Amino acid sequence: MKVQSKMLAAVLLSSSLAFPLNATGAQETPNRFLTQTDFVVELVNELGIDVQSSEDITFENVSEDVLPYLQTAQRVGIIDDSEDFTFNPNERITREDAYTLLVRSLNLSSDYHKKHVIKFRDYRAISAENLPYVSAAAALDLVIEDNGRTLKPNKKVDTRTAEEMFDNLEEEIDFLPIIHTNDLHGRIAYNAENGELGLAKVSTLVNDVRSENPDAFLFDMGDTLHGTAVVNNFNGAPAIEMMNQMEYDAMVPGNHDFNFGNEYLLEAAGMMNFPVISGNILKDGEDFLDDYTIIERDGKTFGLIGMTATDTAVKTSPKNIVGIEFQDEVTRTQEIVDQIEDEVDHIILLSHSGLETDEVIADEVEGVDLILGGHSHDTLESPKKYENAYVTQAFEYGKAVGHTNLVFADDQLVGVNGFLYRDKEDLAENEEVASILTPYQEAVDELLGEVIGETPVALDGARASVRTQETNLGNLIADSMRSTLGTDVAFTNGGGIRASIDAGEVTRGDVEEVLPFINTLVQMTVTGEQIKAALEHSVRLAPEQNGGFLHISGMSFKYDASQPAGSRVTEVLVGGEPLDITKEYTAATNDFTAIGGDGYSMFSEDLIEFNSGELLSAILIDAIASGQPIPEVEGRIVAE
Repeated sequence: MKVQSKMLAAVLLSSSLAFPLNATGAQETPNRFLTQTDFVVELVNELGIDVQSSEDITFENVSEDVLPYLQTAQRVGIIDDSEDFTFNPNERITREDAYTLLVRSLNLSSDYHKKHVIKFRDYRAISAENLPYVSAAAALDLVIEDNGRTLKPNKKVDTRTAEEMFDNLEEEIDFLPIIHTNDLHGRIAYNAENGELGLAKVSTLVNDVRSENPDAFLFDMGDTLHGTAVVNNFNGAPAIEMMNQMEYDAMVPGNHDFNFGNEYLLEAAGMMNFPVISGNILKDGEDFLDDYTIIERDGKTFGLIGMTATDTAVKTSPKNIVGIEFQDEVTRTQEIVDQIEDEVDHIILLSHSGLETDEVIADEVEGVDLILGGHSHDTLESPKKYENAYVTQAFEYGKAVGHTNLVFADDQLVGVNGFLYRDKEDLAENEEVASILTPYQEAVDELLGEVIGETPVALDGARASVRTQETNLGNLIADSMRSTLGTDVAFTNGGGIRASIDAGEVTRGDVEEVLPFINTLVQMTVTGEQIKAALEHSVRLAPEQNGGFLHISGMSFKYDASQPAGSRVTEVLVGGEPLDITKEYTAATNDFTAIGGDGYSMFSEDLIEFNSGELLSAILIDAIASGQPIPEVEGRIVAE
């Protein structure tokens, strides 16, 4: 679809002049020279980029009205502090600087040789730093040719010239939009406090884009069906119904989409009105889902390949993936590309494998044009080009939604650009989508609104905390597990703790947000050697975040992160006494960790002596309801 032509908003926004109305009642735009700021404001508007303010990006001597536009342009890479282009906000913009900004906004995949400009008599007047951009603009027919022989690169740009430039952009460049979500983790309801858009607001964004371009894609990169009470209590059904109403085009499952079991995931896929694909999952040696799907859109065929993280094997409970094998994402992607590349015009990878894996695929696999990612919760403000493909990802929990454009010139893919949407007060929910959630929310609110106790202090369950260090909430959970079963020690993985609790009254819903997984309390008998091995595994990645980081009770330990993984634990005390590696100890933990989740291979299902059947959330509810003292961070885990 072509870029829509608009009046020069830059002039109206950055000037204090009051312009008269013409005979038709429309406001006239007088012809005047533009500053670099004026041009950037109009470029941001032409591309439809979501304008957002940022405290981290500052410009001197610009008005408050235009500052968010410049911040947005820098965020997506149109302007930056690189050596090849210097942005001077209040200087009048020249043609070559305007071409440079136009081309930078397209995020092209290749450089263009200067042969495209040497036909112009004055090409030597183009500065060396802008020559590659002006060459690209000429190759894409974006330049204004005076008599077909000169570019006049140093000529100042006025409003009429700018309008002609944007007309050329509209005429020569097509954009095919892709809206993409990832790692919602059940955050399908709008949450203003957390900046979580919810699917009803996402639907409004999608409908706005589709109204401009009906060919726009809508994809999800997984970890969608589980994570909050409203989806957990209905096995993901509210999310499925909302996504069907929004007419998603495809989805790849994430590791947490297996949390209800792999058989139910197949049932859920059958309830979805769009393909659920993943090309690296086998069950009992056979494909678990379709490896790919092919969609025709805008006169082109697109091969969509799905990849699910291999570490799903340790990031969902082993009981959820019985018979399942996750194959190497890089190898499988290349194999599937080789299989379908002759059948399609372009290939897009829907990946729930994490940014590091996506980067390897983008560098090593030939034939993929774009990788839309998830799993690692990374924020890429605009797509990044690697050796063979572009990569992008839209943060987490619906706090950002991706808008990525495939950029075409003469029907050839020449670049990929884009940006992220975030919440705004004037962004309304789609009522039809929101209404789907209402009965589910009412039912669960009645259950979860019950106050079960109170806490005098905030309980720290922040992701960055519980995956790296001891917290009071981790201590409380571990203590409640140990006291419930009366064991020597207790431990539970930080990745299972998903939220904090504010000081004051605590509801059942608060606790379910903290412990949303269907994990039960179990008892094992383990040796001191196994405990030592588990603690080594817990801190093997320190100080990096690790879902397998253990919170403990009945024991304490010290470790040195400067030492090699596996040799970091320097001291372990159980009940105040040194750990005896030959002694047996009773241990309380969750069934996920007990059967080897998060890679705890020193444990196994055979070690489980008793499964209480009680969810960890129920254990924590009882602990808070009892009014027992909240443990402090007291040195149970010490990094030396």
